[in-house]
Amino acid sequence: MSLSRRDFIKLFGASVASLVVARCNWQPPATPTVTCYDPAIPPDLPPSPPSSARERLRLLWLRFPELAQAISKGGDQEDTWDNLLGQEMVADHRLALDDLVAEGQLSSPVADLVHEAYTAAIDHTWRSNIPITCYEAVIVDYTPASAAVLIQQTQVLGELADQGTIDPATLATVRTALEHDLAYYALSDSDVNALYDKLLVEYQQSGEIVPTFEQLELELTPDARAAAQFIIDLLTNP
Repeated sequence: MSLSRRDFIKLFGASVASLVVARCNWQPPATPTVTCYDPAIPPDLPPSPPSSARERLRLLWLRFPELAQAISKGGDQEDTWDNLLGQEMVADHRLALDDLVAEGQLSSPVADLVHEAYTAAIDHTWRSNIPITCYEAVIVDYTPASAAVLIQQTQVLGELADQGTIDPATLATVRTALEHDLAYYALSDSDVNALYDKLLVEYQQSGEIVPTFEQLELELTPDARAAAQFIIDLLTNP
């Protein structure tokens, strides 16, 4: 059974909400009253948690390889992804975006678009790393290609940021790819279905090859442009 992008996000809703509630109800263990240590040896402190919503978001966008590895190690145990790392990443992403919206740093429509794209990338990472075929064979389906583009450009941006210098030509290429990708996610489900129907009719009538995702002509809306720019700024300004 094939799920639309928004159906997938709705399916996540209940489980993500339960995870958030569980966090709110969680009580930390009591702190021991006596701590024994050698004052001559510096304590092995855990790394400090991200201090801002933007920092939390940036780290989440760089965790696709970690998620892929975790899914692969989990074998065919789908619950490993559904109930743990993938679900946690989606929940953390939504919470961080909500913080930015509350702070006035991001509009709700743009935040929703960024979250839809991120959730689709999580879904694609899962489907690509479990030992079964999850994408239903159809003539027109841009879901895998769009998510793959998003993940690839995210990795490129992360590498550019690590290098310290960003080549303008490379950044322009990434921007074009992300804007095209977010323009696709900005389409409603009815828009996507209408697009697929149109392409199928053209294919059946003329026998022309269905365009690749990169060849697909899409309207770049203001929200799609803003969402793409947000992701670029997020990953290139640590």
